[in-house]
Amino acid sequence: MTELEKLEDYAYGCNIDIFDDYYISDAKGSCFISEDGKAIVINKRVVDGHADVLCTLAEEIGHIETESMLPVSDYLYPDYKKWLKRKNEIKACRWAINRLVPPEIIQSALDDCCCNDYEIAEYCNVTIDFLHNAVEYYKRKGIVFNSSRD
Repeated sequence: MTELEKLEDYAYGCNIDIFDDYYISDAKGSCFISEDGKAIVINKRVVDGHADVLCTLAEEIGHIETESMLPVSDYLYPDYKKWLKRKNEIKACRWAINRLVPPEIIQSALDDCCCNDYEIAEYCNVTIDFLHNAVEYYKRKGIVFNSSRD
């Protein structure tokens, strides 16, 4: 079972419906919660490849799981709305990072002689941008990765 299939199973287990669609927005994905349930839409027009779908899905699930979604209301001041959106994106991204690339997976990639960021990203089945975010997140937490090569 691939990591994407595991993540889809996780979402379905949390009663989150997943849809693929092509829409005009440049957003890779969107998530919604209503009285009818929870849903995630992956924008097939923007996502590029298996790893991008996996990272996008993980971040959208992260929004739902961490309850970090921006309310659709006009009463929020623009600066507050911008701050809240950034805060929510960070919470969702952290959830996705912990789910897809825990520190031991990155260390395992280094131990298996991955010698650059692209090889590590491929080993972890994530995008290079997602990997960079993960490494920065772990650096801020004080986690250091060591290469086993001399």
